[in-house]
Amino acid sequence: MATVSFDKNIVIKEPEAVEKLVEVLSSKDVKPVNRELASVKAMARGEQILRRCLSRSKNS
Repeated sequence: MATVSFDKNIVIKEPEAVEKLVEVLSSKDVKPVNRELASVKAMARGEQILRRCLSRSKNS
């Protein structure tokens, strides 16, 4: 499957959103991974959903 790389500028206009982004990016908090959300079963389900979405795409 071919992959395409691209650059896209992101514009954040609201000052509160900028502050939140800076807070998240500068945070040193380490949060544990929810193993239920990252289970093999959950990953397989996500892949199935992605395939369905892509199969409906006009570009496929």
